[in-house]
Amino acid sequence: MRESVLTSTFLKIRDRLRCLATGIVGDADDAEDILHDAFCKLWINHKGIQSELDASKLSYTTVRNTAIDSFRRNRAHSLTSIDYGMEPAESLDSYEENEESAVCDAVLNLSRKILNDRQYQIFIMHDVEGLPYPEIAQKLSISQENVRTILSRARKTIREEYRRKNF
Repeated sequence: MRESVLTSTFLKIRDRLRCLATGIVGDADDAEDILHDAFCKLWINHKGIQSELDASKLSYTTVRNTAIDSFRRNRAHSLTSIDYGMEPAESLDSYEENEESAVCDAVLNLSRKILNDRQYQIFIMHDVEGLPYPEIAQKLSISQENVRTILSRARKTIREEYRRKNF
């Protein structure tokens, strides 16, 4: 029963999940890979899914997190040396990097507008700078749990604004 709820729900919202992933990574082919990876992760951990609503919420969260992880991996590995001239094949990569950068800038600008100062600060420290919870907690003199809670609320606010604008 749980497997069929997960599968049917995932298939029902697949197009929206693809839009979410594409918005984060900026590439439709990568978004398809992300959907596949996310579904595999969901399938492995499907025991907690009790309803279609649970399946939907977990699907969005898993796709979003998988897309963010992919984006970070690609960004970290896409650094190239500026000592060498661009080859013709590299010009396409440059265009994609500029487009990816534009998406990142748009998300950061949106985040700045909709999050309060504390949420934005923690969001930037964790999701952009990659600082771990203990370091953020120490810098801000708050508990790690408080950091997690504030970050979770910030992501929820961003997600809701994204959905409001895109659906």
